[in-house]
Amino acid sequence: MSEMLANQYFLVRNFISAKSIYESILEKDYTNKSIKKKLTICCITTGEVDNALSLFLSQIKDDIDFVIHTDIRSEDCPCPELVSQIENEEKRFKNEIEKTIALGILWLYCSLEKSIDFFKKAEVKNSNDNRIKEINSILINKLISNKNNSIN
Repeated sequence: MSEMLANQYFLVRNFISAKSIYESILEKDYTNKSIKKKLTICCITTGEVDNALSLFLSQIKDDIDFVIHTDIRSEDCPCPELVSQIENEEKRFKNEIEKTIALGILWLYCSLEKSIDFFKKAEVKNSNDNRIKEINSILINKLISNKNNSIN
């Protein structure tokens, strides 16, 4: 019941309400990939980029394909509209690093290559955050794997 309510909030872009419900669900079931994916987006929209980054890293370590293979239409993923809002400065962050990280996360739902571009920029801007280095390593390895698979 609560997941259905959270999903309804998510669909109507009430990310604050969805976020609190998703958090309580995740406390009971930390392995729920769908909830993690949506909660990551909610955290970005509520300005909790550090939490989003940790969730994102957890997701791509567990199953990067689950994020990469998001069906934007059937899952009603708000990433394209959020990317547009961020790039048009309609959605603001505390600093440029947070903005770059948010874009890197959101782009993975649509484009591995663009996500890598943003995480490379994030690593240059914040070389002390080992999570960003680890994310870059995972994303680049995935890109290499994809290219090797397409050759074979």
